[in-house]
Amino acid sequence: MKEATQKDNVLENKPEKSLSVQIRVCFVQILRCIVHYANHLGGIKDPVEPLKRISYREDVESIELTEEEKAIDEKRAEEELEVLGSIGFKNAKEPYIKYPEAIGKIDQMCKDLCQKLYTGENAVYLVGPDKIPEYLTIFLEKMKR
Repeated sequence: MKEATQKDNVLENKPEKSLSVQIRVCFVQILRCIVHYANHLGGIKDPVEPLKRISYREDVESIELTEEEKAIDEKRAEEELEVLGSIGFKNAKEPYIKYPEAIGKIDQMCKDLCQKLYTGENAVYLVGPDKIPEYLTIFLEKMKR
């Protein structure tokens, strides 16, 4: 597999990434995914600020992005979050929804559907202030946790 990667890099005129660059890319990707996921879950009081972008070049001492790197950095930033799947990058077809908001929508949708489905003699199963079955109340409470 490594031979194929080297061959592809040669064909596309890309230099082979050294181990230190691979490690830097991996660390940046992990940190960005942690920050993005923390913001997605809404589990931290204040939103976590995004990481400052750094250079992946080894031939300069500074870790600041060069002008030529700034041009390709946007694409690189999107690729770093692709491992998170649908929450990792913005999908033009669907709006991005944070986890707590998504859970709230699921909660409300379940309650609305139960009130439509449990009618007539089945209405006796609807309990509590939300008028949903007891099993669904337990499920929704555990889902929120």
